[in-house]
Amino acid sequence: MFIAVAENLSFTEASRKLHVAQSAISRKIALLERELGEKLFQRVSRRVYLTPAGETLLRHARRVFIELRDAELEISETTQLSRGLLRIGSGLTACMYLLPPVLERFREYYPNIELEVVTGPTEALLPQIRDNLLDLGVFTLPVDYPGVQVTPLCREEFVVVASPRHPELGLRKSLPAAEIARYPLILFSRAAATRRLIDAFFREVGISPRIAMEAENVAVIKPLVAINLGATLLPARAVEGELGRGELHALALEDRKLEREIGLVYLKADHNPRALDALIRLFRKLHGGA
Repeated sequence: MFIAVAENLSFTEASRKLHVAQSAISRKIALLERELGEKLFQRVSRRVYLTPAGETLLRHARRVFIELRDAELEISETTQLSRGLLRIGSGLTACMYLLPPVLERFREYYPNIELEVVTGPTEALLPQIRDNLLDLGVFTLPVDYPGVQVTPLCREEFVVVASPRHPELGLRKSLPAAEIARYPLILFSRAAATRRLIDAFFREVGISPRIAMEAENVAVIKPLVAINLGATLLPARAVEGELGRGELHALALEDRKLEREIGLVYLKADHNPRALDALIRLFRKLHGGA
């Protein structure tokens, strides 16, 4: 109403264009002036002029409506999956082998949706999902955090990983879980969710591991194992490339199975953006039940 009066310098003309009674517009403008503590219009001989306060408000009000129109356009385009931004958070291990095929396929389907990937520990990324700074997390389960939705995605089996040059492990295809205690290990740092899973496995088996080194992520662990500084436990899919190139050697656990469950974590809401739903469906299609 204010913009209509300001652009036409007439309450009567604003009433006609907005199809609202002139008295209603006058009443609303009076309320607005009282709220701001300033007169917005000066009436002189049946004519209406903007005061300095009115000119300031008109400048900002026009800007607000431009922003609203831009927002409506962007939301409409994002709804049609022709524009937008998706922000994904993940630990580096999952990021190296779970994300690439999904993001590659998603980019083929929706080339105008921007993708942003952030890596880090689960505890650091969960608040960003709650605060809507990240749209989706790919984490080791369980995840118990307020305000987020957790959807299980797949289960991954762990194997013992050693250097092909290891004098004992390099010659074997499997290993009883209890024998892991005989060898120095290179494991994730204690803050990592995967490390907590491995520690719980050691407690179940009843062994005290020989931990030679701890590292922040799988990208550090694998080359250290490859040069025979220790063995490790990793998801089988995390070392497929190195096994194929003969850089690492994997042994199955004979008598115990160690698995982790990977899940998708996102903000709990009545409705998800269509781009997010499309990404979740693609994760399920390519990795669900793996």
